[in-house]
Amino acid sequence: MQSSIAYRMYLLYMGVTAALFALYSTVASVYRIREVGLDAVELLWVGFALEISCFLFEIPTGVVADLHSRKRSLVIGLVLIGTGFLLEGSVPVFFAVIGAQVLWGIGYTFLSGADQAWIADELQTNRLEGVYLRGAQVAQLFTLVGMLAGTFLAVFSLPLPLMVSGGLYISFALIVALFFPETHFTPSFDRSGNTWKGMWITFFAGLKVVRRSPVLFTVLGIGLFHGLYSEGFDRLYTLHFLENFQFPQWVEAPEVVWIGVIDACAMVINILVVEWIRRRLESTGRLEKVGLLLGINVLLVAAIFAFAVAGAFWMALAAYWLTYILRGTNQPIYNAWINEQIRESRLRATILSTQGQVHALGEIFGGPLVGAIVWKTSALWGLIASSTILAPAVFLYLFLWKKVTEK
Repeated sequence: MQSSIAYRMYLLYMGVTAALFALYSTVASVYRIREVGLDAVELLWVGFALEISCFLFEIPTGVVADLHSRKRSLVIGLVLIGTGFLLEGSVPVFFAVIGAQVLWGIGYTFLSGADQAWIADELQTNRLEGVYLRGAQVAQLFTLVGMLAGTFLAVFSLPLPLMVSGGLYISFALIVALFFPETHFTPSFDRSGNTWKGMWITFFAGLKVVRRSPVLFTVLGIGLFHGLYSEGFDRLYTLHFLENFQFPQWVEAPEVVWIGVIDACAMVINILVVEWIRRRLESTGRLEKVGLLLGINVLLVAAIFAFAVAGAFWMALAAYWLTYILRGTNQPIYNAWINEQIRESRLRATILSTQGQVHALGEIFGGPLVGAIVWKTSALWGLIASSTILAPAVFLYLFLWKKVTEK
């Protein structure tokens, strides 16, 4: 009975947090550009503040979940994120946005891993694939709900979706504290020495493990370049739409509605494409996955470049949707291929952890790198730079293709 309650609460958590984040994120970029008046460089600094907060606090905040309480970690994370969103929506100045990103980043690290660890504790089973998959499906559905709600509220006031999302995050933290069960948690003392030093020891130990394997070391390189390019693209695509294109006149709608509809349509298309590819890949081997990943990354470089230099709105829209779909399909295929390469459980955990940290490092440095380019130019050149930064990943996939075909 208790496990049934925990499962329903987990699905509620996945749905609510997905909807509330979409409620915020659908409008946030337009709000920063139109209401706060941020330029391309300032938008990239906003992303840098978020990513550096996530990277620095990822391991230290894990101590709370491991030593004290998974549920307590969730409550702290939800409150911090809600406070950050409220701050950003209520104080439309650059430094308030930066402060909000720091709160959001720290709050995210309290949630990261704690939610999955909590449901694993409560269900007391090793067969969690179906639980996580169902949670992801619920999150996708509620993301669309959040997108539509954010777009609707933004018609009346751009800051409104941010503040509503923040207030609901804090309210939901109260629900988690009062109603979520935590009956099987056992404090772990073997991580009590986790400190800043421990974070760097873990990071460099992971690098040492993979440096002996050309294939696994190449995996880190791919993760680095994906982190480097993604921060610039994520921060600049909305600005590119607003600055360089005119939305069709046959539908009189505010800019924020257009951005919301564009992203919602992209997500629907991506869900359908990912499901189709998932079914097609069930019987494929490693060679086919490497070839598919190579093709995706070639197209992704071209799609980002086409989006940057598009001369008309519909060309930019098609290129953006293609970019969105390629990004959405790349990650699950990449994850599946990586897991096929890792045979030993100890090595699996080390590689996946290290790969995630390298990707985060790429995002940390990618923002300022693209920012240096757009400082004297525009978002268009920042997007071209993002496309160029991703290009080396194609050559790394060619290297992997060669290694796989030699086996």
